Amino acid sequence: MTWLEYNEALQELRADSEVVVGTGAQATWRLRRADLMPRHFIVAVTDNGVMIRPFSGEAVVTVNGRQLPCGTPELLQNGDVISAGSGEFRFWADAPGESHSGLKPPVMAHLLDVRGQSALSLQRLSTGIGSDESNAMILECDGASSFHAEVRREAGGHVLRISEPATVMLNGRPVSSPVLLSEGDEIEVASQRFRYTQKPLPNGVDAATQHRITSARDEAVPAVSRRVKASPTSDLSSVVTLRTPMRAVAFVSSVIAAVAIATLLFMHRG
Repeated sequence: MTWLEYNEALQELRADSEVVVGTGAQATWRLRRADLMPRHFIVAVTDNGVMIRPFSGEAVVTVNGRQLPCGTPELLQNGDVISAGSGEFRFWADAPGESHSGLKPPVMAHLLDVRGQSALSLQRLSTGIGSDESNAMILECDGASSFHAEVRREAGGHVLRISEPATVMLNGRPVSSPVLLSEGDEIEVASQRFRYTQKPLPNGVDAATQHRITSARDEAVPAVSRRVKASPTSDLSSVVTLRTPMRAVAFVSSVIAAVAIATLLFMHRG
């Protein structure tokens, strides 16, 4: 007999059968406390051995710390550690061994702002990146959408997820599907670059739970200059509006002065 273990609970893997692990009604093994998708991964017993694969491209599954590709089943070996969501599973090809599976303490990591050397803590389950004020990483710069991406704590580490149709670069290459982050990975979102690290922060760098970044171009241009450039016609109209009353006042003043002089001359002659 072969087994799949989670938190000291065992699921038997019968010959010529498959087990769908997830939280939904269509899952064979439903686990509601492991932050799984409705159907997260499949373990199938075949003539070639016991195979595992993610259910979809959005489901991140790792075996012994390595992310599994979508659509390609992989052979499990006795004692393999499977991580998905916040849960850790063990595969036993024979009698179950010592249990080490279940819920694990969260991995501590940060996103370092490459330009400013500030750090954002990834202690929460999901760390949002985008221009909306509800994100943990607020980007006030061109190209940033409201909810551009997120770094989610799952599969024994942190997974970078991208919101369609946003563009995100990972180590210089565009990514669209969820990716398990590795130490030193460089993420570029809307021309802003961050480095993923699980190491202690450099001296003088404190971790924040929310971070705001404004693009260097916007910071270099004073607010007054931006308003002038944005509305040149409105500034011109205000100048014209001011000059017109001034001319009218000058004309009236000259008329009053001429009348006063004429009156004095008339009185002098009389």
